[in-house]
Amino acid sequence: MKGVSSLKVVGTFSKVLKKDGSLLFKPEFKDSDFLLDFDCLYHFEFKTKWHIASITKTGKGFAVKLGEVDSFKKAEFLIGEKFALPAEEIFGKSQDLMIGETVFDKSGKICGRITAFTPTPTYSLAEIEKENATSEFIPFTEKFFRLEKGKIVLIAKP
Repeated sequence: MKGVSSLKVVGTFSKVLKKDGSLLFKPEFKDSDFLLDFDCLYHFEFKTKWHIASITKTGKGFAVKLGEVDSFKKAEFLIGEKFALPAEEIFGKSQDLMIGETVFDKSGKICGRITAFTPTPTYSLAEIEKENATSEFIPFTEKFFRLEKGKIVLIAKP
């Protein structure tokens, strides 16, 4: 696994769908469409790389065909296994992934951490828990936040 510094679990295979070894992948996040853009997954425990031959969104997750899996029997071994992607490649692609992340101001000072996102009709509100244990809600839009170099930066307040 050369070049991959840290992995973040993105989901688990829950059942075999077809005799060809296609599997149902249950994502860890509600906003997981970003998974359609990737061509591989990593086994979280063993750090082995698995090529995605095809991936399709379904009502229950994703139908995934891995290039190395060509039978029902081989696919069964992956049921319940956690799979991941490099944290730096998925940073900012899912709001769920940002829960627990530190928020910085433009000067680099810590403002707090994101504890939740609340949807509104036009944007999500980020709940920021400050160091004094109080919280504030800020629209999670480009007007107020910027993602840069693996950090969430608060650039303005409402």
